[in-house]
Amino acid sequence: MVDLLQNILRSFSVQLLLLHLRSNFLLLVVWALLLLMMSGLVGPQLGLQYLFLDPEYLNRTDFWSFLIVGIAYGFFAMTWNLSTYLLIGGYFNFLASLSRPFFKFCINNALLPLGVLFFYFGLLVRFFRLDTDSWILLESLSGLALGVVISLFLYALYFNLTNRDISYYRPRHRERPPNMGPGEGTASAQGHRPYRAQALAPVLTRLYDNPYRVRTYLNEGLKTRLVRSVAHYESSVLQGIFRQNHLNAILLQVITALLLAGLGLLIDRPLFQIPAGASFLVMLSLVIAFIGAVSYWFSEWRVTLLLLSLVAINVLTSAPWFQLGNQAYGLDYNLTAAYSEDRLQGLYGSPKLAEDIAATTAILENWKAKQNEERPPLVIVCASGGGLTAALWATHIAQTIEGCSDGAFLHHTALMTGASGGQIGLAYLREAYLSDPNFRENDVFRLDRISRDLLNPVAFSIVSNDVFLPLARVTVGGKSYRRDRAYGFERELAINTDHTLDKAIWTYREPERTARIPLLFVTPSIVDDGRRMVISPQGVTYMTASEAATRGNLALMPDMVDFRWLLAGQDADSLRFITALRMNATYPYVLPLVRLPTTPVIRLMDAGYRDNYGITSAVRFVSVFRDWILENTSGVHIVQISAFREREPEPEAADNRGVVSSLFRPVGVAGNILSVQILDQEVLLGQLAATLGPENFHLYRFNYQPAADDPLRTSVSFHLTEQERRQVLRASQDPAVQVEMDRLVRMLQ
Repeated sequence: MVDLLQNILRSFSVQLLLLHLRSNFLLLVVWALLLLMMSGLVGPQLGLQYLFLDPEYLNRTDFWSFLIVGIAYGFFAMTWNLSTYLLIGGYFNFLASLSRPFFKFCINNALLPLGVLFFYFGLLVRFFRLDTDSWILLESLSGLALGVVISLFLYALYFNLTNRDISYYRPRHRERPPNMGPGEGTASAQGHRPYRAQALAPVLTRLYDNPYRVRTYLNEGLKTRLVRSVAHYESSVLQGIFRQNHLNAILLQVITALLLAGLGLLIDRPLFQIPAGASFLVMLSLVIAFIGAVSYWFSEWRVTLLLLSLVAINVLTSAPWFQLGNQAYGLDYNLTAAYSEDRLQGLYGSPKLAEDIAATTAILENWKAKQNEERPPLVIVCASGGGLTAALWATHIAQTIEGCSDGAFLHHTALMTGASGGQIGLAYLREAYLSDPNFRENDVFRLDRISRDLLNPVAFSIVSNDVFLPLARVTVGGKSYRRDRAYGFERELAINTDHTLDKAIWTYREPERTARIPLLFVTPSIVDDGRRMVISPQGVTYMTASEAATRGNLALMPDMVDFRWLLAGQDADSLRFITALRMNATYPYVLPLVRLPTTPVIRLMDAGYRDNYGITSAVRFVSVFRDWILENTSGVHIVQISAFREREPEPEAADNRGVVSSLFRPVGVAGNILSVQILDQEVLLGQLAATLGPENFHLYRFNYQPAADDPLRTSVSFHLTEQERRQVLRASQDPAVQVEMDRLVRMLQ
């Protein structure tokens, strides 16, 4: 038994794994990250696990989508093999004496890739077991396995044709090395000399010949073979074999990088928009290749140089001539607008403020003129952020209420606000209400379109376009802008919505002015000072501060900025509406922050950073027009459509935090920004109810919240699985939702 354990411990496969654990920590971190993403331990609310469990290609999850993921996984595993072969292959000199040394290295280095692959298989079995269609499981496993095989076959073919091994030096090919030993061939052969070297001492032989005392290795037939000494070979020959193999590995990585850059030029073609999970695998492969290359060339300096590389990249990309910040499509960046506290406060008491209030009052009058009642109910719809889940939920609930009320819901709606996915859903529904002659018949069509994947082009653009083609340009509306993953997101959203949202914001001015459609405020957050930007085709300077501040009663700072007023000289009216929606949904890292043409530069990100539920904007609007509302309507009815709002904190049996984790506990509330927003907005709603009176204020809440014990907890992502779609749509049958819906419909009738 002891000998068996010793043989296992001294096998090449086990020694490679132990050497990785000891020497290749940075590379193992990449594997750990992949495992955490697959299992849902990292980013479960973002749905990172579904990128691997439910990859989507050409709007379908099937054999082909898993085939592409399998090819990407094979590419990832082979990049791992290439990098580790560069780093540690030279420690095992016996490899150079074998035929196809890199192939044998890969076989013995397969414990980690195979372990992760089988773990992936297990996750798929568990995931699809929840689905009634077992054929999908068969498709996924077969596609994934075949993809891995195809990838490995192509790599094996390349190295079999290019790599040199010890057989290259045998006499039938060329002269043997000078110390192959006497008695082989003729003494007169050119370069031959008798073997005169003395045998090395046993200790030195072990240190040079087999420093890790490997006893056995696996060959191509997965059979165990004994490791033999190579001390009799000329060291330059062994080094030459490794050097030539290394050169081929580096060449292949360079070719792969060029291929990815080429694919970046074809990113607009759906055929080349590979599943997001495959894109992540390719990206992680690039990380492994980069770490491996730096470690290979600079050895002990690798950590220092990796850190210095990050600093150098940051310095380079911050140079004025290397502008990598994303731009808002439609704006003119040749001139900049002044952004200062004095300019913002200059609106207080200005004629512009009075003009905007009068113009919006006229819009409300037009809205009232279209109603059948003398004092109609004024409906405001607020939709929360939450990726495609929120978009699907907002669209589903709004058009269900519209159908149940026989068209009265949108007819009574005066304003729509929100964030991220929910706002995208409302915007798509509003556009269909304006332009689709078959609006009432296309409910199912819109649900399908609004829930289609948006993540594939974003993920693939990061890997191909953003990394290899950072200076690529694109023309939008006659103006040139830098192309990045934001353009891919907008293009995919435009395709999913039949290009109905791909228009300048000024095109909505007249429909809103005549009350054909509700007002819609898009409110992304300003990263640099925490204010909110209000984007509307109307003048909305009255939204920039509280009523007391705009009247001059209190010296309060403005907390919002009117986009069209600020950037009037930068062609603000030409901003693409789909760009405004994208800025409103700019989740950090997934989409790039938007740089505006201002001095100093300000950047925009997701509206959820300040108001994920649209309540703050709604309360501000009602406060400004309170007198008109009380005089002309029967009251305000706020319809709050939200996703993931009612999250319960996970209880702790005891405070088991250690010293290190306790250091971060005081700042935990900073990471719970949505709960803080909810509590603050509860106060705002209470104050508004007190101001208007209970008879003039009504609140209806439609929240989507998956069950805590649901194994398919819906994620906040721009990708939805088919199971998640069904789960969201079925949630409208929840008794609590039905009660609220009945109450709202009765009010509208």
